[in-house]
Amino acid sequence: MALAVTVGLSSPVIAHTRFEIPVINEGQRVYNNMVIGHGCGENDVYGTSVVFPDGATSSVTVDGEPHAGSLGDFLSNWGNSVQAVYSRALFDATGGKEDNNGNSVGFWAGGNPLPHHLVGLVPFRTSAINFVAESCAVSVRFYVSIVDICQITTAEELTNEGVAGLWTHNNLGTVFDRISSSDDGPAPLTVMRDLEANPLPASCGVDGVAVEVRPSADQINRDMPIRYEGVQAWPIP
Repeated sequence: MALAVTVGLSSPVIAHTRFEIPVINEGQRVYNNMVIGHGCGENDVYGTSVVFPDGATSSVTVDGEPHAGSLGDFLSNWGNSVQAVYSRALFDATGGKEDNNGNSVGFWAGGNPLPHHLVGLVPFRTSAINFVAESCAVSVRFYVSIVDICQITTAEELTNEGVAGLWTHNNLGTVFDRISSSDDGPAPLTVMRDLEANPLPASCGVDGVAVEVRPSADQINRDMPIRYEGVQAWPIP
């Protein structure tokens, strides 16, 4: 497999891995790039694994407070909204990640090394996402977990120096958790409501509410590993 070369905990942060377009609008298909800002110290990046919250097992907050309902209270079609875009401009292999219902929940790419001192772009697409008309949400922000892979190791070695860039949550309790005093690892992707085409109900007031979505530990443990032709290629089982 093209990824099976050398996958890292990050060196001191120069530039977090983030999205070229971090804010997208309701109802619009967007071609985007994940921007890898640097390698793992002096080690090059050989691959990346990207997981979007699935919405089904995710934790949802509204204006910072836990929401007892589901993401479906705010977005009508989140499932299967993210698709990998094949490109050999950086890595020479790409694959999607699917949940048990066949919905896309992320992607991976790997192969040719990205030199540690250069920036790399990994393309993907989001389909048109729609807000529930009756909801009061004006924005939904997803916290997307990413691991930039500089050495292929077991999961227990991920936090070793030079192994991987962990752009993940610091407090989920998974082997992919970032070691950090602040939860600033995941890449945010925010969907903004089209207030002209889909105005807020009068009962929502002027400002509406801001929704945030984070993955569950179970989802990260399930979806972060890279599988190739039915076999787990990373981390080493």
